[in-house]
This record gives sequence, C-alpha cells and structure tokens, in this order.
Amino acid sequence: MNRLRRLNKSLSRKVKGSNNWKKAKLKLSRLHMKIGNIRKDALHKPTNHLVCEYDIIGIEDLNVNEMSKNHKLAGSILDMGFYEFKRQLEYKALIAGVKTVQADRFYPSSKQGKNE
Repeated sequence: MNRLRRLNKSLSRKVKGSNNWKKAKLKLSRLHMKIGNIRKDALHKPTNHLVCEYDIIGIEDLNVNEMSKNHKLAGSILDMGFYEFKRQLEYKALIAGVKTVQADRFYPSSKQGKNE
C-alpha cells in the first residue's frame, strides 16, 4: 500500500502528457497489475484446494452489503472478493464433478455444533 500511495503521489506531481508522466503512469500500471495478479492467485489457490480435497462443499450466502457497514471491517470485507471466490468455486466444482451446497443466509450454521 505504501508503494501504491507513493507512485500515485509521484504521478500526480508530473506534468500531464510529459515523458516523465508516461514513465510514472507505466510504473503505477505495472503495480496495479501485480496487485491484481496477487489477488487472483490468492483466490485460485484455495478454491482449487477445496475442489481437489472434498466431494461436497458447503458455502454460506452472506449479506456483504450489511457486513461492510462496520467501519472497522469494511475494507477487509470488500477486499476479500466473496463473489469471485464463490464463482470460481462453483465453476471448478462443476468441472471436477464436486457437489456444492449453498446454505441460506438465515440458516443457523454457527449454532449447529452446540446442539449435538
């Protein structure tokens, strides 16, 4: 994040259209691409592991919009990419022949262990 902030600030100080501005913009673009690739990799690895390891995968439908209203957790929740994780898990499971089950938003999944 510090490097991203530094490169953004550096770009904003350059004269738009100059050669130094183009070089700064290229550096910033490369960093954005690198961050995007790291995030994609961080989603592909666990979804691939889950599909290879298990025959049935249960996922819970979360209300991300309401969860993101918590100002302390909002940034972390929105950075996670829950929809992309679910999408990747579903298409990989379909290819591998693994069954995915989606629990309802209001299903008491966290309470199940206490009753048994």
